[in-house]
Amino acid sequence: MATIGADRTAQGAEPIRFEADPVRWMERSDAFIPPRQQRSREALERIVRAGTRLFSAQGFEATRVADIVEEAGVPTGTFYQRFADKEALLDAIVAGYRACRMAEIQSLCTSEAARAADPRGIVELHLGIVFGAFSADAGLLRLIERRRLENIGVHRDQSQANDAVATMIADLLVAALPDRDEAQLRRQVFYAHSIVRGAVVWAMLPREGEQGQGLQVSDPAFCAEALAMALRYLRID
Repeated sequence: MATIGADRTAQGAEPIRFEADPVRWMERSDAFIPPRQQRSREALERIVRAGTRLFSAQGFEATRVADIVEEAGVPTGTFYQRFADKEALLDAIVAGYRACRMAEIQSLCTSEAARAADPRGIVELHLGIVFGAFSADAGLLRLIERRRLENIGVHRDQSQANDAVATMIADLLVAALPDRDEAQLRRQVFYAHSIVRGAVVWAMLPREGEQGQGLQVSDPAFCAEALAMALRYLRID
């Protein structure tokens, strides 16, 4: 059966970078309803791009509304026409990111290539999803993971998203390994997802990146070793 490489999506394209073009993502989300007038639409897009860049680069607390409107090149009043405060802007960005990234993951996991993949290919896809997202959107995901420690709503939403990803991968593996105990296999996928993702989160939480040996998300050896461990744990050749 076909195998999906861990560094590529099922369609053979690199993951979309949310931080590079957040408006492209948010337009596909209920969190972002652009105004009809072109001038207002352009101002809103500049606010979203500026907020995403500043939140990702310097953190939520260090970013002021004044910083956002200055970078966006819009009057302060324009910001408050759309958002009550900077937290409302961040909530919209996070909601848009989560909704659209999950849609991308669902598309990958329900693709013909994923359904035809062998068990190793499915695990490669799984690791590619985890490492790909944290490589493409490190700044925003670093901010989200820090906020989930303080905000129960963010924590709940992230936990639900993680469970959904693990479920999609488990569904693929259950279909590819019909002789395995389904309940045990699903449990193992959830543990593997939590352990690997937890290691990746820990590695990228510091703005400078993890200084320990072998825990740089950009290091291909990190992904390769995580893949090897997941395959051994899941008893896949």
